[in-house]
Amino acid sequence: MSFWTDADTWFERQQLEEEMRRIEVENQAAMQVAEDLHRKQVAQEREGEKEEEIEIKDDPVAKAEAEVLQHNN
Repeated sequence: MSFWTDADTWFERQQLEEEMRRIEVENQAAMQVAEDLHRKQVAQEREGEKEEEIEIKDDPVAKAEAEVLQHNN
């Protein structure tokens, strides 16, 4: 009887280890996707900031507003 109990325990442990490896791989993939998305969002924000700076330089009203805000601070 002890032999079969040990075999069942070993088999269950192997299944659990396999499941844990699968979950770990899934988590790593999800983290990679999240990291890529975050990098893309940061890049878009930076691009938006650059566009705003260009617009201020080209727009005399926006430039005047920026100067007034700087003087008030």
